[in-house]
Amino acid sequence: MSKPLRYTLIGEGFAEYEFIPAYMTWLGKTQTPQLQVNRTNVQIPISKNPSVSKVLQEAGNMCARSFTDERDPFDLCIIGIDLDRADHTDDLEYHTERLRELQDSMGKVHHVYKDNIILYVPIQAIDCWINYVQHNATPNSLESAIKNEIKKRVYGQSNPDRQRIKKVVQETVMKADFAQLAKQSRSFGHFHKQVTEFLTTFINQHP
Repeated sequence: MSKPLRYTLIGEGFAEYEFIPAYMTWLGKTQTPQLQVNRTNVQIPISKNPSVSKVLQEAGNMCARSFTDERDPFDLCIIGIDLDRADHTDDLEYHTERLRELQDSMGKVHHVYKDNIILYVPIQAIDCWINYVQHNATPNSLESAIKNEIKKRVYGQSNPDRQRIKKVVQETVMKADFAQLAKQSRSFGHFHKQVTEFLTTFINQHP
């Protein structure tokens, strides 16, 4: 087995902290050899719902401190914010702009550590990714509704509390076909491609 991969996740909401760790664990198990994937406890405090502004403000500093911590450095930083709109453009123009906004907010930190940083931007919201897992929908078909409508579809209410989000996401990821999700959602496919490429390189470097 390769050296365990340690990563930090910085996201804007509660769902991210259930969905993405489950995805990372699943992906580690698909590698040859299997890869143990561990999330660090470095994150924006979630006693209250994190936000886009907090991610944009804190991501660069959190990454810089962690990558340079000689006592407990980690291998990867995953950072994301929602697009908060649909994107049906051929080249995902709005998605690309949002990624650039996130990258720019990190300043030189992203330039220095870019090989160990993965940025993700769910079209509309990460709730769309969860909605795809819940339904066998055609590709790119569930991202036109506004966020409150999407939340009502996914959680049964437009303003779910933290416990409701956690319960629904945990139940959803237990049956998730992430490979299929990468075909259904272009924004998840973009994220999935980055992570798989990083893991391939990591395993080759730490046989």
